[in-house]
Amino acid sequence: MSPKEVLAEQSAFGLQRPAHAIDHAKVVAETGANVVDGLTSAEAAERLQRHGRNALDNTGGVQSLEILIRQVANPMNLVTNQSGL
Repeated sequence: MSPKEVLAEQSAFGLQRPAHAIDHAKVVAETGANVVDGLTSAEAAERLQRHGRNALDNTGGVQSLEILIRQVANPMNLVTNQSGL
């Protein structure tokens, strides 16, 4: 989800700021969440349909060689190495 999509989703729930930046009691109040019973089955199914499964993709992450290449090819490293600092 892009940052704009996340902000749109927060607005859809009535949040003025990202949920992690607000006290939990205010998030509960603003979203009308039920902290005792959680989501109804219907609401959970609707969110699953709208957002998909809450799962990480299996891309394998960043490889060590890729990290090394990024660090060596970093313009700031190249300038620093050339200047002898």
